[in-house]
Amino acid sequence: MPTNRHFKDIQSCFCFLDETGLIHSSRDKFFALGIMECDDPQRLYNKIRKIRHKFRYSEELKWANLDRKIRFDAAREFFDVFLQEKAIFNCIILNKDELDFDKYYNNNLYKVYRSFTIALLKMMIGPNPEKVIIILADDYFAPDGTDLEITIKKFINDHYKKFVVAGVCQIDSKPSDLLQLADLILGAILYDLKKREGIVRKQNRYKRKFLNFVYQKLNVKRGFFVHNWTRFNIANYVSPEISRKDYFIPKNKIRASIFDPKKSNRKIEP
Repeated sequence: MPTNRHFKDIQSCFCFLDETGLIHSSRDKFFALGIMECDDPQRLYNKIRKIRHKFRYSEELKWANLDRKIRFDAAREFFDVFLQEKAIFNCIILNKDELDFDKYYNNNLYKVYRSFTIALLKMMIGPNPEKVIIILADDYFAPDGTDLEITIKKFINDHYKKFVVAGVCQIDSKPSDLLQLADLILGAILYDLKKREGIVRKQNRYKRKFLNFVYQKLNVKRGFFVHNWTRFNIANYVSPEISRKDYFIPKNKIRASIFDPKKSNRKIEP
C-alpha cells in the first residue's frame, strides 16, 4: 500500500450541511443552504451533550420548533458553543421569485439542491483548498437512480483537480446535534432576511429573542443584511457568470451570500 511521508501535515475538517425552505412552495419566498465547518467536531458535540444534560432536554432542537423557554435556553447555549470553538458558517440564499427554475433546472428539485450545494462548497473552500473535508448532510430527497453523495464529491474534486472532498453522507438530523446547530444558525439568518423583507408579520417571541441574542453576541446593530462587501472575486468561487452579494458577519464566524440571478447568465452547474 502506498504511503505518504507527509500525512501528518494534511489538515481535515467535518462539514454539516442543512437546508431550509421548500423550492416548490408558495409559502417560502427563499430557499437556503447552510454549512458549518468544524475542525474539531467532537469538542462541539461534547459541550452540547453537557448542555442537553443540564436542561434534561433530549428532543430535536431546530429553528422551526423554537417556541418555548427550555428550547430557547438550550439554543442560546448551543450558539455560545459555536462561538467558542473553531467553527465557521457559510450559507447561500435563493430568492425563488427571481430565479427561473423551469428554464435552468426543468423544475427538478434535486438538480437545484445539487447545483447550489456545489456552489456553496466552492464558496466555503475558496480558490486554494487547504483541507480535506468530510460532509454530513441533512437527509434530502433524491430520485431513484441518482447518487447525490458521489456526484458532489466528483464535481468538487474535478473542479479543483485535487482530493478535497473525502466523502459525503446524508444522515437524519434528529440524532445529530451539529446538524441541529447548523439549522439554528441558518434559520436565524433567514428569519433576519424575512424581517427585512417584511415577510414576518407576527414574530415568534422566542425566535425574536434568539435573533436578538445572536445580534448581541456578534455585535450586529441593525441586522445581518445592512452592509455588504465584495472583497472576494466571485470567479474564484463559482464562475465568472455567477454573481452573489456577500454579507460578512462580525468576528468572521458567518458569511451569508444572496445569489443574484440578474447578473448570472446561466445555471451554476454545467
